[in-house]
Amino acid sequence: MPDCPYCEFMGEVLFSDENIVAGLPVNPAVPGHAVVFPKRHVTIFEQLPGSMVSAMFDAANRLSTSMFEALRAQGTNLIVMSGNSAGQRIPHISIEVVPRAQNDGLSFAWPTRKLSDEQMGLVEQQFKAAVIDVSLEAKPAVSQVREAPEPAGDAAQPPAEPRPRKRRDDPFTRQLRRLP
Repeated sequence: MPDCPYCEFMGEVLFSDENIVAGLPVNPAVPGHAVVFPKRHVTIFEQLPGSMVSAMFDAANRLSTSMFEALRAQGTNLIVMSGNSAGQRIPHISIEVVPRAQNDGLSFAWPTRKLSDEQMGLVEQQFKAAVIDVSLEAKPAVSQVREAPEPAGDAAQPPAEPRPRKRRDDPFTRQLRRLP
């Protein structure tokens, strides 16, 4: 698309394949700030097919790892801004990968607030009405139970039941459990 800074990327390309580009933008937030974006002009994240989402986050993960090793980053931020209200300045979806250091002057903090049960219930109903598939089609594989050889004699026992997986007890997971 004409006049799109990512379609006409002028920064330093770190790597690319048939679908995505990872590079250093012309105006970084901090030295080492990188960006991953699709070669095809896609405005918002929700328009991307799942395979492209995976490829972009795989590239962002590799960049983040490189920042820890090469730049001695103390942390990284992976930022997706999808839509004007989310702060997206360039109408081409991207993942910003920002290396962080203690007291680097960047701030991504926002105030949190407690929702009332009524507000939380409304949000829950809205998600249910939108038919969000919370499993995200990425259910973990069920570990197969190895069948032990049957003991000699008449003392055959049924196979052992698999152990239930431990659930994370973070706030996001608790909220997701409330959804259908």
